[in-house]
Amino acid sequence: MVPEIHVLPDPVNFTLQLLATLVLFLVIRHFLWDTVKDFLNKREESIQSDLNEAESKKVEAMKLKEQYELKIEEAKGEGKEIIESSRKRATDMKEDIVNEAKKESNNMINRAKKEIEREQTNAKMELKNEMVEIAMLAASKVIDKNLDKDAHAQMINDFIDEVGETKWQN
Repeated sequence: MVPEIHVLPDPVNFTLQLLATLVLFLVIRHFLWDTVKDFLNKREESIQSDLNEAESKKVEAMKLKEQYELKIEEAKGEGKEIIESSRKRATDMKEDIVNEAKKESNNMINRAKKEIEREQTNAKMELKNEMVEIAMLAASKVIDKNLDKDAHAQMINDFIDEVGETKWQN
């Protein structure tokens, strides 16, 4: 037995299948088409809404990013200003300290000069007094008589004042 091979479909079966498919299509279209169409439209609207929302969020995120970048730049600028201000204050403090040290050293030098002048004046006075005493001793030995000590001292002081001042100032 050899099987029969049919290239063309059986017209009765073909017509019945075509009719069944058409009826099934009409039933589905009548009962389900609007529901499926509404579902697909809602799905499309939902997807479009999500895309629009994503786009707006992207734009908002870009704006926030720009704002944050501006704030970062401002913070960097403020940081640089603070550093520069600190450097200036440090420089000013350094200059103040140096100026104060210079003033203090000048004051010390001036006090030392005044102390030296005072010591020189004291030394001159002591030397003058010693010279007066030596002159009185020498005069008393030369004259060999005692004059009034106060009158003699006054006479020697006058002599030293007249002659000696020019030598002391050199």
